[in-house]
Amino acid sequence: MSAKPLRILGVGNGRSINFLRWGRRLTERGHEVHLASDRFSDVPAELEGLEAHPVRELETLMRVRGIRRLRFGPAIGGLAHELGVDLVHAHYMLPYGYWAARAGVHPFVLSPWGTDVLVHAQTRRRGRRWARAAIAAADYLVVNSDANERASIALGADPRRIRQIVWYAELGRFVPEAAEPHLRARFGWPDDALLVLSLRNYRPDTNLDVAVRAFAEVVEHEPRARLVLAARSGPLRADLERLVAELELADVVALHRAEWEELPALVVSADVLLSLARSDSTPASLLEAMASGLPAVCGIAPSLEEWVGQGDGAEFVPCRDPGAVAAALLGLLRDPERRRAYGERNARVVRERIGDPGLALEELYRKLVAA
Repeated sequence: MSAKPLRILGVGNGRSINFLRWGRRLTERGHEVHLASDRFSDVPAELEGLEAHPVRELETLMRVRGIRRLRFGPAIGGLAHELGVDLVHAHYMLPYGYWAARAGVHPFVLSPWGTDVLVHAQTRRRGRRWARAAIAAADYLVVNSDANERASIALGADPRRIRQIVWYAELGRFVPEAAEPHLRARFGWPDDALLVLSLRNYRPDTNLDVAVRAFAEVVEHEPRARLVLAARSGPLRADLERLVAELELADVVALHRAEWEELPALVVSADVLLSLARSDSTPASLLEAMASGLPAVCGIAPSLEEWVGQGDGAEFVPCRDPGAVAAALLGLLRDPERRRAYGERNARVVRERIGDPGLALEELYRKLVAA
């Protein structure tokens, strides 16, 4: 196969770390990556090396309310032809995979991520219709879990044209050397504080209200416990701030916007990961916490058991049960030997299983382009 760099158009959410990490994987291998999106990160460094194309600026008709929704696909198709791209890869089916499907450009690679294929394509009529259309148009699917693959096949995907690649976990950054010795002091907490960390965004499906209510019980029994809700965005931040104040937890719970560059120090310095999302498909937060040697308390959700098990790196709890969450957290916080054993197991397993995703993506793309 030719070693000529590829010109690739990604269609997705330009504010999503996972989408931007996909682009960086490919630019690091020397490829030219363009992004088409209706939104982009407001942190310039996150877009460095990537060419951003706001879709609403691609056509005059894209500025007309009511007509715009009919033009996303054609506008993206026009951009792809103008750029002369070798391949289009859409991330998250709803709406980005559907837009890319309507663009009519091939080869077309589609990546369902999780909630799109596991929830919205199952529970929303339009979501199911759009998901089926996107899958039918795709030449190949790149998925991130067995659960994702099964759901995609149920929606019509050809199992012979699916490959699992976890492209977004940056395990090399999450090493013991990244720890920040005085991180707790940044939050005004003592150095012996036991730090529980959540990395999920402030959305209804992440059940952070349950995390806060559970933590109210945790600190009654373990005064050293502290909780950091580290997220970049979400509509429920104000609601969670009010809940923290109502439960008088402001001294032990911090809501903190975690930027890309500080994530390793934050994760490696924590003691336990907490994740209560109701649907999941191999989340980066879990993989990077595993690489950091953290044990986890996880809500019962698809795909997580592919990486950790009950009593085998994690404790599993019902997502909406504050009492069960509190009991699981207390069990780990009070047992440093169990935390250590879970953490060592998690670091070993995740590093054994995840290889070089940039190379895997490139090999698939070159195969499709050659065909």
